[in-house]
Amino acid sequence: MKHCPQCSTGYPDTLAACPTHGLPLNEIRDLKPGMVVHHSYRIVRKLGQGGMGAVYLAQHTLMDEPRALKFLSAELSQDAAFTARFLREVRTLRQIRHQNVVDCGDLESAEDSSLFFSMEFVDGPDLRGFLRDAPQPFDVPLALDLTRQIAAGLAAAHARGMVHRDIKPENILLARDPSGWQPKIADFGIVATKEASTAFTRTGGTLLTVAYAAPEQWRGTPATQLDGRTDLYALGGLLYEMLTGQTPFHAESYEGWAQAHQTTPPPPPSALRPDLANWQGLDALVQRLLAKDREDRPKDVAELLGLLDAVRYLSPDTHRETIKMEEKQIGGKRSRRVHIWVWAASITVFLVTAFVVARIFWLKLPTKPTDFLANQKPIASEQASARANPPNFTHFVEDTSEIEQRAQAFDNQKRYSEAKSLHEQACSGGNGLACANIGVIFLGGHGVEKDYLRAARFFSKACDMGNGDGCSQLGFMYETGVFGIEQNFTKALKLFSKACGIGNADGCRGLGSIYGLGEGVQRDQLKEAKYDAKACDGGNAQECTDLSVLYDLGAGVIERDIPRAQEFARKACTIKKIPLSACSIPQIQQ
Repeated sequence: MKHCPQCSTGYPDTLAACPTHGLPLNEIRDLKPGMVVHHSYRIVRKLGQGGMGAVYLAQHTLMDEPRALKFLSAELSQDAAFTARFLREVRTLRQIRHQNVVDCGDLESAEDSSLFFSMEFVDGPDLRGFLRDAPQPFDVPLALDLTRQIAAGLAAAHARGMVHRDIKPENILLARDPSGWQPKIADFGIVATKEASTAFTRTGGTLLTVAYAAPEQWRGTPATQLDGRTDLYALGGLLYEMLTGQTPFHAESYEGWAQAHQTTPPPPPSALRPDLANWQGLDALVQRLLAKDREDRPKDVAELLGLLDAVRYLSPDTHRETIKMEEKQIGGKRSRRVHIWVWAASITVFLVTAFVVARIFWLKLPTKPTDFLANQKPIASEQASARANPPNFTHFVEDTSEIEQRAQAFDNQKRYSEAKSLHEQACSGGNGLACANIGVIFLGGHGVEKDYLRAARFFSKACDMGNGDGCSQLGFMYETGVFGIEQNFTKALKLFSKACGIGNADGCRGLGSIYGLGEGVQRDQLKEAKYDAKACDGGNAQECTDLSVLYDLGAGVIERDIPRAQEFARKACTIKKIPLSACSIPQIQQ
């Protein structure tokens, strides 16, 4: 059986193209529960069928944890040009590492040489099902929170030059965490990278989700000319639907949808749900997101987050009083001057007072950041003395190793408060690994509030002490620019180089990414392959697998070389501790 990638209609195997849309039909792969793929994944059940292939829930037999496996259709797997581009996109996507993007894992080749990749399994509903089952009208604060988190995930992708192009409720998966619902963006199946020119079709058509596609997509704008504002338009459609229970536009035909998105202004959400008028700035925000001209939309996620911050709920009484006050504004230059003078005087008094208080507080602050982080916990005087005047730095670092081991034991038990205190002692004593671990605590919010700037400071301190993890982590923060620090490829390159020079596999992998994507440097695929190989040699199994696939396909500047592909496949299996007898090794075709 086959199906159409646009309408998902099933057709017999005798047909080659969809009679309605003219798109080539994809073969439906049918894996049975209990089957083991690539010696590592035991199929549990089929999760769904998409435009590019089937998705299955599987259990990783070695890690004993669930994974979602997405298989490319047999036709797409055999298309060398497509698989080379797809491999590039998966490699890029895998480096996003954002809590609001489904984690993309390994790209593998199954026993029949078809390509698949593993993803984080999100055990929750998609936004479509969530909206269907949620009480109506939908909770406005929850809608704004979900929008904010989805936007944060998009910012991580946009920072790498990636545009999703198919944001819709079905592609937003919801996970439950202690603080509430956490949306995760999934299915970058038609993601546009800077090197891609059009959405993948064989007939010249476009793959659009009609209810959410931006006007520029309907006009056939090439992928190279799209930017993050295309995704923000679709996000506006999601927010509109959460708020009102319906999409901004309705049509009966493809042409009707195209016309509506390009020419018809949507009614403001409050026209369909009057209580939304009490949310100051909400209508304006949605209408900006759904602007026909992308120049009228927020220019990026940072601007969108500012607009979300400005949305305020006003009770009906407060809302009426606000309108009355605006209508009764006192005219006349003299009155306005008096009000301005009073306002300015008040601000001046406030600033002077704040400066005096801050000055007093500053004088009382500890001189070392680690003392401040200790949150007033007592520190033994001999430890403080040792930090101030270590008699022998090398010996002192050795003395901190036992403290750091105890801290890591607490980490493993999720006793983060106790772990943090010990990490701080070891870090203050010159243990670079301990400093890097504190950075991880603040980066992930383990037992503390997330604080990206503080994480960056500890990663920097770890790097200065010669810890490769600290250098590579800080490098990734500068490379992505989504952790509260400004994107800076020059700094990222320097940090990755230092980490790779120390022998840190993640640093080498970061260097490969910099040169592969041409981030602040001239794109150089040979250097990318060189540093990916160093990452593989350093113990990064995924880079070994990627290189095996690259040499097997002969993608990019790499010529097809089956012996090299076999070499990297064996390295990957060795790192993963998979017996070579059970390892999937590319074969030389006779």
